[in-house]
Amino acid sequence: MSASDLALVAGIIFVWGTLSARLERYDVTAPIIFVLAGLLLTHGPLAPLGFAPSRELVKALAEITLVLVLFSDASRVRVRDLRTDLGLCLRLLGIGLPLTIGLGILLALSLFGGMSIWLALLVGAALAPTDAALGAGVMVNPAVPARIRRLLNIESGLNDGIATPVVLVAIAGAATAEHAASVGPGVAAAELALGVLVGVVVGGAGGFIVKVARRREWAAGGFAGSAVLALAICAYACALAVHGNGFIAAFVGGLAYGATGGELGERLVPYVEETGALV
Repeated sequence: MSASDLALVAGIIFVWGTLSARLERYDVTAPIIFVLAGLLLTHGPLAPLGFAPSRELVKALAEITLVLVLFSDASRVRVRDLRTDLGLCLRLLGIGLPLTIGLGILLALSLFGGMSIWLALLVGAALAPTDAALGAGVMVNPAVPARIRRLLNIESGLNDGIATPVVLVAIAGAATAEHAASVGPGVAAAELALGVLVGVVVGGAGGFIVKVARRREWAAGGFAGSAVLALAICAYACALAVHGNGFIAAFVGGLAYGATGGELGERLVPYVEETGALV
């Protein structure tokens, strides 16, 4: 990346950051701005952006973004909220989400002739979870009852992590059916279990340590957020090191962090969210 390329990208981020609230009033979100900017800067008449990232770099950035999103979304789900609305949460996530995945499978099979059941499952599971950003306007609107907003927040925080195992097993099954070099569904399920275990240990221990450190003022205010950011990446990397699923570890780690970190730990989550948005 040249200095001019870096200046263009940084300038767009700066402009968006300073005008974001104003633009979001008109439903112009960050993905819209940056996709449009990417098209204009690389395919427009001038095409001033000469930087073409490698597939490896794009993959790494996408994985880091997903790790931070899964961790931060899960860490905001409060256990007491789950207990209060447990019945509705179970209906949303245990009935509504599987039904959505099932309808997606049927739609994929009907639209694409000859598609295998594994690929149809992949399509249904990948498209089923809602993006919390799309419903952000509803969740901050005081005209919407507080309970509805709380349920939407819980659902959007948990649906990605619940759908991720289905997506990963579907990918493994599709690759096996096509005789591609990949792990089978059984191995994928074992990786998911390891990811859950790593997430519980790393996220739970990390949340407890952060809470104690903040309470006793051991952590400097300017670096406490970095500790939580590192914890999310640590959960992901530890799972990979033991051949577990890193994304599930990040999601479960966020749940465990939120449960043990309490309010002191929750105050640091916006740092992780902002970093994920930037990446």
